[in-house]
Amino acid sequence: MKRLLALLTVLVLLTSVAVLPAIAEGKSYKIVWVSCSTESEFWQYQQIGMENAAADLEAQYGITIDFSVAGPANESETESYLRTFENAVASKPDAIISATQVPDMTTAIARDAMGLGIVVNFTNCGLEPVGSTEYADCYNQYYTTSSSDIGDTAGKIMLESLEALGYTKGTIGMHFSNINQALAPRMDNFKAYIEANSEFEVLDTLFHANDMATAQANAENQISTYGDNLVGLYGANNISGNGIALAIEGAGIKDRIVSIGVDSDALEIEALGKGTLDYIIVQDAYGQGYASMKNAVETLLQGKNPETVKQVLIAPAVVTTDNMNSDEFAALLNPTMLKR
Repeated sequence: MKRLLALLTVLVLLTSVAVLPAIAEGKSYKIVWVSCSTESEFWQYQQIGMENAAADLEAQYGITIDFSVAGPANESETESYLRTFENAVASKPDAIISATQVPDMTTAIARDAMGLGIVVNFTNCGLEPVGSTEYADCYNQYYTTSSSDIGDTAGKIMLESLEALGYTKGTIGMHFSNINQALAPRMDNFKAYIEANSEFEVLDTLFHANDMATAQANAENQISTYGDNLVGLYGANNISGNGIALAIEGAGIKDRIVSIGVDSDALEIEALGKGTLDYIIVQDAYGQGYASMKNAVETLLQGKNPETVKQVLIAPAVVTTDNMNSDEFAALLNPTMLKR
């Protein structure tokens, strides 16, 4: 009897695996990527992951995915982002994938979308910090990298590098785009790590609303104000890293200051090669985008979220001048090489 039950269980599992593609074949799904910046290379990297996933899923299940992109040019255009999200909901797609710089104002829109039966997935920047479940009813799935891990990693690298240069005291500047509760640990954990393990002073974060000129000016002002006492600069996103790299290059101080960026784009990659950035902490933007699309489609196919947890973390990697040209890290820095 036990053997018969076991055999029946196996047959059911095999049948369910075989039936899903057959049931799905011929179906069409409308999925919208509401980007918070269509011009940012980081979000374009996410989009490449989504596009590749859509192609793979169409081939695997015999379905058609009507994939479209909408959003403001720049992350600072938050009102435009919110209107775009609202318009996407009104168009009644099967799924929406997004990333938000203004989680407090996005929550109600996402909740309305879920109430309409739209699958809402967030990638990288979601409605709440990792570990929180306060707004779990407002989204289907969230793929990201722990902001705490990024902050801790940056702090550890900064101290190790400063010690290697012989520094024991000095000032460190922090730079970021906007105040965002979900991403705040990138700065908070960095500062806490430095202060708990050294005598270096960490300045309050300077924000630039993802405006390149402001990001560069903020770093230049710190270089001018603190002079030789400024020993480190940390930029917690790609625009911050760009501003820091440009300021360091202009001041000609790359050999005496430790610089760290987060995420990547063409300017940061160039700076890493030139040494005006020492490190880039890279999230797997492509992997986050790919997973977000795959989950949205499989949720639609199965009628439920296939993940067992609503927040899935994808670990960051540290890229240096020495490893940046290896196959693994080159693709993390520039996922356009993965575009089909």
